[in-house]
Amino acid sequence: MPSTLQEISDSVVKFLIKFFRLECSGSLLAIVILSISIELVTPGKPFFHPSNIMTILNNSAAIGVIAGGMTLVVLSAGIDLSVGSVMGMTAALTGYLVSFWGFSPGMAIFSGFGIGALVGMVNGSLVAYLKMPAFIVTLAGLSVWRGTGHLTTGARATPKLPETFYGFGRHNPLAWLRDGFQDGSLPDVLIPLGEFVDENWITTFRTFQMSLIIFIAFFVFLALIVNNTRFGRYVYAIGSNESGASQAGINTKAYKLMTYLFCSLSAALGALLFLGRAPYAKSDYGQMWELDAIAAVVIGGTSLFGGKGTLWGTFLGVILLKLINNGLTLAQLETFWQMVVTGIIILIAVGIDIVRRSRSAMKTQKMMTVIAMAMAFFAFLTPASLYTHSWIVVHEHYSAEEIKLEGGKLAREQSKRLQSVRNLETHEEIMFLNIWPSIFLGGLVVASLIPLWLPGLVVYTGIASLFLFMVIPLQILAYKFGIPFLILGCFLMLASGLVPKIFERARNISVVN
Repeated sequence: MPSTLQEISDSVVKFLIKFFRLECSGSLLAIVILSISIELVTPGKPFFHPSNIMTILNNSAAIGVIAGGMTLVVLSAGIDLSVGSVMGMTAALTGYLVSFWGFSPGMAIFSGFGIGALVGMVNGSLVAYLKMPAFIVTLAGLSVWRGTGHLTTGARATPKLPETFYGFGRHNPLAWLRDGFQDGSLPDVLIPLGEFVDENWITTFRTFQMSLIIFIAFFVFLALIVNNTRFGRYVYAIGSNESGASQAGINTKAYKLMTYLFCSLSAALGALLFLGRAPYAKSDYGQMWELDAIAAVVIGGTSLFGGKGTLWGTFLGVILLKLINNGLTLAQLETFWQMVVTGIIILIAVGIDIVRRSRSAMKTQKMMTVIAMAMAFFAFLTPASLYTHSWIVVHEHYSAEEIKLEGGKLAREQSKRLQSVRNLETHEEIMFLNIWPSIFLGGLVVASLIPLWLPGLVVYTGIASLFLFMVIPLQILAYKFGIPFLILGCFLMLASGLVPKIFERARNISVVN
């Protein structure tokens, strides 16, 4: 019996080592745990309902294709900080050509891809042939292309775009089956399919859009190119060792240029997907999308040092990023907090990449602990931000009143800080409801760092228990959107405590050298 248990244990260890060697293992596991957690704590329509999954994919489409193009650049050990500006400029100019220059939608779309290709050629040429740092070139491009979009369109929104653009976004490719079934124009052979679509339209197929199809097809197409062509092999080689690739006879300059060309074309496609769901075009679209794209790439396991990663990892990274952002939106957090979270995610993803390269049990354990602490921080944000916002409102009100009592004259902005009695009572109530959850969750964030100095299975198990315990106040206060983060943090804490034993056993059975 003991030998059987040992064999099972060794099989589990081998599986874990092989699984976590995959670049996208972290994002895949996080998606599974978060999704199941959201399914368990969210009332109403289940998270895994087809219409909900379609909605997530639709919302991921535009930033997803941009992240796919960014993956090629990062695999070649480059970076492109201009993709958000390229997306905004392309979207604005495409809509502008249709609305004010009389271009047909097809010509405007073709021109949009031409603009993306031109930008990619410029960026790629400066980086590959003039040897300018990619960071500097694309950082400059971030301003240049955004400014170009503003200047050429006057930073004004266009009128409503033609319905042709909906073919890249909100158009439902199954609508003709439903319409045909309802008006009796479907051929006999398609009537059963039309009836099925019509019966399940509201519950399932209503959210099925072209953006979803384009998003998935784009990744399939790009993955086929990267995994089965000379171009893909050369991109990996350049990212791993550019000088070695050059000595092997690879035209590194041409292939690096091609990665930037693909990236900007992806930004142009992302602009069209966005226009397919937006009523008009404007040059301020895509702001800060470069950070989201980079975050999705590194979350998916692609190394910022180049040469390692997969497009499917980026696909999962996009989905995970959207899951987190959607959770924070449900948590009533402002966009500015979401920017903070995106930056934290990028730091964590880069740290994971560094730890994976080291293959150190101690570093892996500490990194997992830090990620668990980040999950506690994400759960802490909701009550803390609500309390802080209300505290600021109340404090500014009393400060303005004190100025008036002392005979001072309030400026216009200061007068706006004065609250009605009802508003003041509301904010004081918010403070009262959120102060203790903020203190407890803040304490959990601090406690999550204890294992960094006092590692041990007992300590990790105790902190993991605290994560589960904190689910109770969030459930009572109806802050259910923070519970999935606590569940993921609990899982990470428990796993962190087992890391040394897993690594030790792996070495003993020669899985890891």
